[in-house]
Amino acid sequence: MHAQTPCVDGYAGIYPCQNVDLLYHAGIESMAGASTNEIWGWTDSLYQKDYVIVGLSTGVRFYDISNPVQPIFLGSLPTHTSNSIWRTFRHVNNYLFIGSEASNHGMQVFDLTRLRNVTNPPVLFFEDDHYAGFGKCHTLTTIPGHPYVYACGTNTYSGGLHVVNVSNPLAPVIAGGFSEDGYIHEAQILEYHGPDADYNNRIIAFCYSGSNPPVLTIVDVTDPLDMNIISTTPYPNSSYCHQGWLTEDGGYVLMDDETDENNGLFTQTRTVMLDVHDLDAPQFMGNHLGNTAAIDHNQYIKGNLAYQSNYTAGLQILDVSNIADTSLNLVAFFDHYPVSNATSFDGEWMNYPYFSSGVVAVTDIDNGFFLLRPNFINIEAIDSVCAEQTWIMDIYIQTGFQGPFDIQLAGLPASVNYTLVWMDAMHAQLQCTNWPQLDASYTITATVIGASHRYNRSATVNTRASLQWFVDADSDGYGMGDSIFACDQPSGYVANAGDCDDSNPTIYPGAWPTASGDDNNCDGVVSQGEIAFCPDLNGDGWITMADVLICTEDYGCAGDCIADLNQDNIISVLDLLILYGNFGVQCQP
Repeated sequence: MHAQTPCVDGYAGIYPCQNVDLLYHAGIESMAGASTNEIWGWTDSLYQKDYVIVGLSTGVRFYDISNPVQPIFLGSLPTHTSNSIWRTFRHVNNYLFIGSEASNHGMQVFDLTRLRNVTNPPVLFFEDDHYAGFGKCHTLTTIPGHPYVYACGTNTYSGGLHVVNVSNPLAPVIAGGFSEDGYIHEAQILEYHGPDADYNNRIIAFCYSGSNPPVLTIVDVTDPLDMNIISTTPYPNSSYCHQGWLTEDGGYVLMDDETDENNGLFTQTRTVMLDVHDLDAPQFMGNHLGNTAAIDHNQYIKGNLAYQSNYTAGLQILDVSNIADTSLNLVAFFDHYPVSNATSFDGEWMNYPYFSSGVVAVTDIDNGFFLLRPNFINIEAIDSVCAEQTWIMDIYIQTGFQGPFDIQLAGLPASVNYTLVWMDAMHAQLQCTNWPQLDASYTITATVIGASHRYNRSATVNTRASLQWFVDADSDGYGMGDSIFACDQPSGYVANAGDCDDSNPTIYPGAWPTASGDDNNCDGVVSQGEIAFCPDLNGDGWITMADVLICTEDYGCAGDCIADLNQDNIISVLDLLILYGNFGVQCQP
């Protein structure tokens, strides 16, 4: 198990990456000998908690990813019959429906709300109901808010659509079937609100036919008892029409052909682009060729980004903003199969990019499953600041993140005043002043919200309380008068105040008396040792070398000493300084 490794300088640990961080990895060794296949997500609308459902050759596993760095393995639901490398599942509201290529598997029904009450994980779950209207199936698909499950590739209706009514999820019943176009490998089915007004508000299926032959078939499935082909569209150099997804404006389809690379038709990962503005007459636009030889498998679109599961190349994220010009741009990736980018059926099977948190869950046939988080912003900030200084965080938005942008901040102390300045269209600068006068640490999070995505980064800043510094004109370590506030000592300033004469280095709090008549220690009183007198030790009326010699001979004397000029009961250099300060003076005219 590995957790939270950011993508730095092109790597997250051992994994090549760009704009994608690793949050968590559960290796295949933790899967009890099973391989992984599909992956999907469910968000509990009651508690707004996210769950990942991981398909295995032996069944499915459920993970609570409320904390995606430390997900909780809640339990497993075993296969209904035998093991299979193919497993498929989708949910309608709070019920999960599970199919498999395993013989006589049918469709399992599982109440996802049972995940709320697991107190001692992991547990072994059992299905809540079972639908036996078909045996095997390749994929299931559903429409949010609609009470149907659509099964593709079953042993009924020539492998075409088998529609199940799950209005009562614990008693599913057949609603209809579609065999006119033969085998359907996968389908995206939705309530259509796109550019072709003839079909608005209809239930439209975009069906991918495998090799039967390899075509995109668009079907009106509004009435499960009367489903009709709208169009059938072939494309050049076809091999196995595997899966595809509609752009959010409904104008284009990106499509995977799973075996064109494997059959030598292309030496780079190919994505087929189709214009479907007119559902009756889709048009082949061209091919996008990737940067590796990996086989393409599944892809999903959210906003302007296509999240592609490209086997040995892992997760690749393409910006589809310019698809009208047949231009797709690779803007992020995470290669969790770093040993190879070969044309082989290893590595990533599938991804789920629809959690509002931005977490993307992916399965790796050979390496378990990963929780990833794409992030299209970078920040730069200093890690410490003095309380009276300005702290700056630069926020850089990466290519592929589509605006308009709004920035939300969290973690700033209430006293801080901040300004957000856009330096250019992809660079904002946060300027913060008036920090609390504390030695403290704060984690500041900037969340950038775009047209369809939101990303955040955090920086930790350590603040230091500023100190008051006083001008020390005589360099005696004490100041008076003018002062400034700063964290670091400015030149010519000291932390000690209380000097009563900043022009005399012998006058400051605690200074020894100099018998100069000055208040040396600034206590407001000229003490006995500070009273001015003429230190004529030999009585000849002059301060000469003879007096210095007397003091020197008496040096170190403690107690009643003749040369104790400052009356501190010891002869020291201070007494010599008094003599030198009066040297040559005539005491008596």
